Amino acid sequence: MRSKNNYIVCVIACILLCACHHLDPEYGVDFSKMPNNGKTFVPYSEQTCDVDTFNLSTDSSSAPQPHKASSMNLTDVARGVAESFTSYKIRQICGTYYSIDLQGKEVRLSGAVFYPIRGRIHNVIICPHFTVAANYEVPSMTCPLEATLAALGYVVVMPDYIGYGASVDRVHPYLQQDLTAHNVADMALAVRPFLAERKIMVESEEIILVGYSQGGAAAMFTQRLMETDIEYKELFKIKKTYCGGGPYNVAHTYEYCMAHDKTGIPYAVPLLIVGMSEGMETPLDVASFFREPLKSHYEEWLKSKKYNGTQITAMIGEDNLSKILSPEGMDLTNPETQRLYKELQENALPSDYMPQTPMYIFHSKDDQTVPFINADEVRSQFERHAAGGPRIEYDFGHFGNHQQGFTKFLFKMLNTL
Repeated sequence: MRSKNNYIVCVIACILLCACHHLDPEYGVDFSKMPNNGKTFVPYSEQTCDVDTFNLSTDSSSAPQPHKASSMNLTDVARGVAESFTSYKIRQICGTYYSIDLQGKEVRLSGAVFYPIRGRIHNVIICPHFTVAANYEVPSMTCPLEATLAALGYVVVMPDYIGYGASVDRVHPYLQQDLTAHNVADMALAVRPFLAERKIMVESEEIILVGYSQGGAAAMFTQRLMETDIEYKELFKIKKTYCGGGPYNVAHTYEYCMAHDKTGIPYAVPLLIVGMSEGMETPLDVASFFREPLKSHYEEWLKSKKYNGTQITAMIGEDNLSKILSPEGMDLTNPETQRLYKELQENALPSDYMPQTPMYIFHSKDDQTVPFINADEVRSQFERHAAGGPRIEYDFGHFGNHQQGFTKFLFKMLNTL
């Protein structure tokens, strides 16, 4: 019995020993030969993070400090996810790159790249993050929970989005989906010369897209961009996309919340209206949509980027839309509201889109923050065009609220990554 146990220990030790060496160059992707459309990621800071030090606080009011592990209100399920990563150390590189803004003009953006200090690296994961409000919450200012994917042997690329990090002086164009996809894809291109310069070897050139909530929609729209846009579709090979809890149709999400007079994420209401206004040739009369105290304070609460979502929600003090929005904002016949709705429709997933590469779509039917209608409509759309298409996996069930769904999404994604 003892000799059998010794044999098992030796086998495990050999596996771990092999995993602690980077790939030989001949077995890795040569990023110096991969196109990057002239994009370059320019590092400005770096640090080593240990997943054991991640602050998995149950106190959501405790704000993470810059370049520290993020603080999140996590369930025991999420703690289990973190514990499964053992004690691998990961490297965080923060840097800048250039993309476009809503006017198509060049803009300097930022983000972070995470990769394991040791071990084989399987793929590059492009991971747009979920909705945040404070600047200190973005990837270049903290170590997001998703960054721990690097500990499993991946390069994780996380943009900050316009309005945060290097572009914090700008308004965040919240849920302007095509623009966000361009910004995400441009960072994915920009890191290629960086990976080549650092001699970071990756087993496969196939990328993986992962995102939840706002990140889930961003992942889906980024896949669409990479598959259909003439500027990008020859530049990426997608292995699989994981979309969880995403607002793929913001117009119908808005309708649903209006009909139920409730939102699970009150601070996203002004974020959405301000973000849609940013994309319009003639901006909305934003203040006319809000009741007090939001009407008098939305610019400070949103544009200063000092407050997180929990803080803004507390200052709004309501979760019923009829107590957040003015009578004019609740009136779908109001000309300004109609203009908003048209902009929301233009940022919904096009009805003729069908993925060309595999996709996993997760959504909790109990989600009141991003209503299940988003995923249900995407399934109906994809099933209409499914003949001969790639495998689309749908994982819908009663998985709890939006945050509880996030932890289950992580576990389920890790099982098939």
